[in-house]
Amino acid sequence: MRQRSKTCVDVVTADPKVQNGYFTLYDATSKPYLAYCDFNSDPGFAWTLVESLSLPNARSSTFRKSFFHNVPSNECSPNWSSYRLSKVRMTSLKNSPSSSHFRATCNFNSHNPKGLQNRRDYLRISFCAYHFFLQARNVHTCTTVDYINIRGHSCRKCSVPLFSSNVHHLLIHLPQSKVACSRYTVPNMVATEDGFGHYHKINVQFSCTANSTTTTNWWIGGAVF
Repeated sequence: MRQRSKTCVDVVTADPKVQNGYFTLYDATSKPYLAYCDFNSDPGFAWTLVESLSLPNARSSTFRKSFFHNVPSNECSPNWSSYRLSKVRMTSLKNSPSSSHFRATCNFNSHNPKGLQNRRDYLRISFCAYHFFLQARNVHTCTTVDYINIRGHSCRKCSVPLFSSNVHHLLIHLPQSKVACSRYTVPNMVATEDGFGHYHKINVQFSCTANSTTTTNWWIGGAVF
């Protein structure tokens, strides 16, 4: 009997030739659900989409909350403008032995086989480096990233301050990053600019916030061996 996949890593492990698309996964209670899997944009990794929000939705009070809060949206019909898994299913993904990382992307294109053309405006972090993905931390936490790129300014294995709260999505506050941790600095910031969530102020040069149709995408994934 074929083992039920709990993550997209499990899917590609069972069938290494599989391509990006929608697959049935099973949560910790063995209930099936439809999820989008990316196998191509980040070689050596497979990713399960846990949230995708258009800019207006990302700025709404509904989604300006950490992943500690259970705010499911369109779980039965995954889409790119208003989608978030329930906390139960995010927890199931995070706790799976095959899940080791989380990431944020901008404007993932499901119609393109690669999904992403490059790693501009991209964040990848291991759960070992940041234990609080499903918590409302309410404090800036210096966190070593695998890789971060905002508007073409990138670094590897540098430390950036992550923040989330009851009224803040998980984010990187760029003015705080400039003076804290490894002092990762992005030129031409707007006042109180946030990266990858919340978006109190908008910088149209950041591709997640370029216009009302752009999207911010959050994923849980792991290495494929």
